[in-house]
Amino acid sequence: MASGKRTSEGKPMQINFNRCRLGAALTLLELVVVVAIVAFMAGLVTYSLSPNSLLFTGAGGNKTAGRIATEATLGRIKSAIYGSMENPGYWRDMNQDMWFFPRYLEWLSRPPSDAADVWSASPEAAAYFYAMQAYSPTRRVGWRGPYLQFQGGPIPVIPARGYTSRLSGGGVYRSPIDAWGNPIVMQWPSDYFGVNIVDFGDPRGNADMAVYVMQNSRLVSAGPDGILQTELNIASLQTYAHFQANPGLAGDDVVVWLQH
Repeated sequence: MASGKRTSEGKPMQINFNRCRLGAALTLLELVVVVAIVAFMAGLVTYSLSPNSLLFTGAGGNKTAGRIATEATLGRIKSAIYGSMENPGYWRDMNQDMWFFPRYLEWLSRPPSDAADVWSASPEAAAYFYAMQAYSPTRRVGWRGPYLQFQGGPIPVIPARGYTSRLSGGGVYRSPIDAWGNPIVMQWPSDYFGVNIVDFGDPRGNADMAVYVMQNSRLVSAGPDGILQTELNIASLQTYAHFQANPGLAGDDVVVWLQH
């Protein structure tokens, strides 16, 4: 005699297979709906996290995710230049010598062996220059990086977008990139009271010019439009004071000053 589950009255228990099939069908339908909702929400999140779409409100006003990320990158570069009590900084290690002013940010990741043409320098000056390419524990100066690791290609020379040869060294120097995939550059005043600042041997031998360059140099991202408005308008944006007087000339560039 076959055995099986019975009801309380002793009758064989019958299973409603139609109800089971219906229940399974409803469960599958619910699963499809949940998957569809998750996929939809994932699409919304991906869109909202694009650099220009998500706005954050704070003491500094409304900022996009891209601007916040780029400001953080600029802050890390500035920290690599100046260092801290715990970590060495490029500028202090290089004896704050204008010969090695970090006009090309690649020098934060490798020694600035091409910072100056020392062929015409005195033997003493040339010896000093080459000695600074490596750290000396005795003198406590010299390059001991990398101070900053980054991925980025050479800065392009595109004058129409503000990427001039003076900022890129002719397109041979690498640079960190911002949230929009554009190179971040070191920008310094193009002239000092009518004197064109090209050869950094000039501020090296002129203390007033050196102070002027340091006080008015800045790290710049071209912002979401990819155009360095600050370089296109450099004649009117030489100094920190000029920026305060003409903020609109900077466009959407993201700027962090070295000494402000």
